[in-house]
Amino acid sequence: MPFFSLTILVLACPTAPQAPISLFDGISLAGWNNYVIRCEGPRTSLWLNDVATINYTEKDPEIPRSGRIAFQLHSGGPIQVSFRDIHLLPPQEPSIAGVWKGNIEIPGSDGLGMVVVLQNDGQGGYVGTIDTPLQNIWGLTLSDISFADGKASMTVPLTRGRWEAELSSDGQTLSGTWHQNGAKLPMSCTKQPDAPNIPKGIATSMLGRWEGEFAVGAVVLRIVFNFEQDEDGHLVGNSESPDQGPGKMPVTRIDWLGDRKMRISIGSIAGAFEAELSDDGKKLTGILHQGGTSIDLEIIKVEKATEVRRPQTPKPPFPYTEEEVSYRNEAGEVDLAGTLTLPPGQGPHPAVLLITGSGGQNRNEEIFQHKPFWVIADHFSRTGIAVLRVDDRGVGGTSLGPNPGMATSADFAGDVLAGVNYLKSRTDIDSKAIGLAGHSEGGMIAPMVAADSRDVAFIILIAGTGIPGSEILFQQSVLIARASGSSEEELESIKTHQRPLMDLLLDKSLQGAELEEKLTAALEANPFFSKDPDEREKELKATLAQLRSPWIRFFARHDPANVLERVDCPVLALNGEKDLQVPCEVNLAAIGEALKKGGNKNVTIHAFPDLNHLFQHCKTGLMEEYGKIEETFSPEVLKTMSSWIHEILPRK
Repeated sequence: MPFFSLTILVLACPTAPQAPISLFDGISLAGWNNYVIRCEGPRTSLWLNDVATINYTEKDPEIPRSGRIAFQLHSGGPIQVSFRDIHLLPPQEPSIAGVWKGNIEIPGSDGLGMVVVLQNDGQGGYVGTIDTPLQNIWGLTLSDISFADGKASMTVPLTRGRWEAELSSDGQTLSGTWHQNGAKLPMSCTKQPDAPNIPKGIATSMLGRWEGEFAVGAVVLRIVFNFEQDEDGHLVGNSESPDQGPGKMPVTRIDWLGDRKMRISIGSIAGAFEAELSDDGKKLTGILHQGGTSIDLEIIKVEKATEVRRPQTPKPPFPYTEEEVSYRNEAGEVDLAGTLTLPPGQGPHPAVLLITGSGGQNRNEEIFQHKPFWVIADHFSRTGIAVLRVDDRGVGGTSLGPNPGMATSADFAGDVLAGVNYLKSRTDIDSKAIGLAGHSEGGMIAPMVAADSRDVAFIILIAGTGIPGSEILFQQSVLIARASGSSEEELESIKTHQRPLMDLLLDKSLQGAELEEKLTAALEANPFFSKDPDEREKELKATLAQLRSPWIRFFARHDPANVLERVDCPVLALNGEKDLQVPCEVNLAAIGEALKKGGNKNVTIHAFPDLNHLFQHCKTGLMEEYGKIEETFSPEVLKTMSSWIHEILPRK
């Protein structure tokens, strides 16, 4: 017969759903079972051996809320039940732990559905996540969660949204205001049943390392998940994208969706993988949602990490010293962190500050497990040149800055100037021999800094731009399509639909709703989006979000020639002839012409055969080759750069 150890709690608490698995799976017929009854006003919730079984709300107001407590067996076959260790616990303080579901009221719409999941952190506070299911966004991390005197507040760092709410007297509703981008909107949520736990067998099968691949356009990226149990036995994990960078992103929540299905949320990138575990427990198949797109994904359980050869990655011992450094861009309110490599000797040494290309990148400009900036720094410092390489805003040790998502290349130029000033402050650096070496967008930023600062002794443009950004984007799309095998008819169609977009970005008279309306119309006329209505809408929204950003509008409107004409320090401009992102011939020609027009006579320009945008020897120049090539950076180009620096600097 069953035996029960009973605890009765009368408190404000998370509520329970109906039993997610067969009760017989959790009952011990030979030993004692733990039974918990939680009473909260008219609501009664039951747990059997930590498995939620019943969640019942009594709607009859005539049923007494006080009186004697009794245990009842319902009718059925003969049964005998024994109880022991019965504890009646007093009411506890109100709590906001639990699952809360509600809506942000948005004028002119049905609003935006929200789900907030809060847990006690074991230290008197709370941790939690927030979902917007309609947008396929799950598990965004909450921070600054507070609850006192019936009032709660919490922040979503990724979106800079904040919810301030008050708990109702029955503990079942949180009502208040959602704050974001200056807007204040009503938001109310009611408490829901607790999410069911992942069945033990499925959780055990999930432990270990999982690897897979997914395509983003023509580029195939690897994705890795690592799962383990925490000290409380809960399934936790992290995710990696080795081809995009070395960082591990925590899995913010794992939701069991029934059967062998689950949702794995990565809140830091607003990503979620909805997957089904195979019967043998060795494969997860489903859809990865991120950034408004949905991608089919299959990951497989592996015994060890797949190794990728990167023979140029520097290995100790090094003949130079490495120093972790930090400094501040006061004007931009950004704290920057990086690595300074110093040649042997007291110096003062000539120095180069490396500037990354577009997108948030770490100090090594890491991509596909290539670390080109580390390779460059290693080579330079072996030849007597100090090198400072720095994390971009919001990456590694560098702060995000006050207006994430609003920064442009002009803001990043301020970060670079702060780096120049930092190098000037060091006694082991020659303040008269500080140069900049920028790759891609970094090659656009370097002249911006050099044109306005007499402290820059020289610049190296590594696939830097010489023509307006709008023309770069236009030519880039055509060249990549051609190298990918598009027909001439398809290329003409790309040109036809790409040019109006660039014209709209260049039109400074268009602002706000009018610009968005015209961009949307231009995008909807594009035949290259998905034919599936739902996927097409997601692709349109994702592309519109990119075109709406201040960064892309600055880039499209910026003409590097106007800046290059004001640069009077020595310039080395380099590019690979198979670069499809910053076309070699037209950009090098434009750079040379602008510098000549400005009267700069100390200019050296090199085009290298068979090199792509990353300065790897390649076949096609397509991005899909980047991760497949073992070479990180052409040794010939490394030697060209270091030799040129030593040639143009005064001998000491």
